[in-house]
Amino acid sequence: MLLALLVLQNASAQDTLRTYGPRIGLDLSRFAYIFFDPSEIGAELSVDMEVYRNLYPVLEIGYSSVDESDEEFDYAMSGSYGRIGVDYNILSQKDRSIHHSLTAGFRYGLARFSHQAENVTIPGEYWGDFLLQSYENNLTGHWIELVGAVKTELLPNLFLGWSIRYKILINPEMDPLFTPMIVPGYGRGTRERGVGFTYSIFYKFPLYKR
Repeated sequence: MLLALLVLQNASAQDTLRTYGPRIGLDLSRFAYIFFDPSEIGAELSVDMEVYRNLYPVLEIGYSSVDESDEEFDYAMSGSYGRIGVDYNILSQKDRSIHHSLTAGFRYGLARFSHQAENVTIPGEYWGDFLLQSYENNLTGHWIELVGAVKTELLPNLFLGWSIRYKILINPEMDPLFTPMIVPGYGRGTRERGVGFTYSIFYKFPLYKR
């Protein structure tokens, strides 16, 4: 009987150990552009890991491109981006084997991209409209984000989550001649402030417990 109690106690202790390892995520919301805005395509991956109790360093990388036309010009953009930051889990869990989280955090974002406009029509009342054949420039965008997020563990090590982000563009004047329509990873280049949303699936690689 005593031996059985010790075994059960040990098993219970093992159940409450917390699993640690890198968590890889894929932003599913990026694929919604195929239906709602087919001129823009992209993908985003993320990785985070709990390195200290409730503290998660985060790295996010992605790619984005736009190709669209309207009455005033034809526009194309393509480039990559990265964000680095940290999240803090404010959801208190007595059972450390439970991995649901409600986090607040921040990011610093950096994008390197090129944009090109062709057949740009510049309206003019006195001399008439002016047609610029082509314009191209390579740019770097910087911004910061305040992030709130929720992640729920659906199955062991498999998570589903979403985040909402308040974004502030640091260098909106990156191209004084032609403001980029889209800054990869940030959003509309014409807005110095913006709100973003992600909806992602994650898998955590359970390397060890403690």
